[in-house]
Amino acid sequence: MAISSNIIQKLLRLLRPLMQSESQRKGYLMRSLGMSTPVLNRLVFNQPVDDFITDMLRELVALSETTAGKPALCALLEAIREDVGEDVKVSIDELLQEIKKELTEQKNQVDGCYISIKTLNGHLDSVLSVAVSPNGNTIASGSRDVYDGLRLRTIKLWNLTTGELLTTLTEHSSPVLAVDFSPDGQTLASASNMEFQDGTIKLWDVSTGKLRQTLGSSLVSLRTSCVAFSPDGQTLATGHSDAAIRLWHHSSGKKLHTLRGHGWDVNSVTFSRNGRFLVSGGLDGAIMIWNWRNGERIRTLNRPSDFFGSLVSWFDSSVGSIRSVAVSPDGQTIGSGGSNVGDKGVFNSPIKLWNTNYSYEMRIFTGHTDSVNAIAFSPDGKIIASGGEDNTIRIWNYQTGELIQTLEPQSLVNSLVFSPHAKILVSGTDDSKIRIWGIPC
Repeated sequence: MAISSNIIQKLLRLLRPLMQSESQRKGYLMRSLGMSTPVLNRLVFNQPVDDFITDMLRELVALSETTAGKPALCALLEAIREDVGEDVKVSIDELLQEIKKELTEQKNQVDGCYISIKTLNGHLDSVLSVAVSPNGNTIASGSRDVYDGLRLRTIKLWNLTTGELLTTLTEHSSPVLAVDFSPDGQTLASASNMEFQDGTIKLWDVSTGKLRQTLGSSLVSLRTSCVAFSPDGQTLATGHSDAAIRLWHHSSGKKLHTLRGHGWDVNSVTFSRNGRFLVSGGLDGAIMIWNWRNGERIRTLNRPSDFFGSLVSWFDSSVGSIRSVAVSPDGQTIGSGGSNVGDKGVFNSPIKLWNTNYSYEMRIFTGHTDSVNAIAFSPDGKIIASGGEDNTIRIWNYQTGELIQTLEPQSLVNSLVFSPHAKILVSGTDDSKIRIWGIPC
């Protein structure tokens, strides 16, 4: 759920005289949301009225619906309506109509259904990673397959529109776990499982298909699970099996920082669109938000943030692992996908949404019946896609939690990525195929 600034201003004018005291504030919220709502614990009730109302509206928008079809904000207005005069009731009724109209328009915008447009065949084994170039013209895919009988694993570049195979890149000697295009589309970064007398991170010239540079070379280079370019293209973040995140200068290949905090493998890294922070997810079940420019960890989600609590949690796998993290285009929401069963058979919700600023769990999605390997926000911020080991891709309205559509590629889903205009979704699956899904015009 999202509301316009125009409605927010109307709400401020309406609510100011009705929420002057702490008792008024608490009373209306308890009546509309219930006494056990977590919102009551997060709000500061003794702050100035405008600050309180702004924080409260943010919480109610994030909470979305209290019951099916009733947004929390509407529930609050309906509770207030019972206590006011006829003139204020008219204002509330008008606001309720405006809010419902905006929500209907939002729902209509995300209700377009994806269909299978094209299937790309060329890999001979599992497709573990996919990426789409910033101009939307090219797909990169990393795989477990072997090139021409040699111990060289492949990356393939494809024309997204025609499905034509453009070139095959073959310098990795182990499965290619991750690929990502630089923001200018001229460089492709890739990462593999293990290399001997070489590095697991490689940078490619997209136009020529030539290897530009290898990062982190050593006698034995262990797994690099994920790669992501910063929005300005100057920095490459990589996640590793030694629980570290390494930041590299794109042009020189020089290592800038090493971020430590995870207990086990780092499985996924991603930057916010504005470049303010980096998010990582790991095998230890932790999601970490970083000020990547100075190496400071801002906060930890899904795990204790203090050192000793975190240390103990490394040996507790009941929360399962995080396999994929994503940040909404506005930077306000983090999505995480992971294993659905932890230690001792404890069931976990494989998809969770988190508020970036206040670090609380906003919503869980429970449609998948097995672990989730990939999660991606659409570039327009309207939907989120998830794919996993139940052989399905699910499309959600992440503002309301509504499941919009289920796609069935008939194979375990390893990777998902949207095209820049959001009307194309690309999946990489265990049956060696790349599927292109699109919304008909």
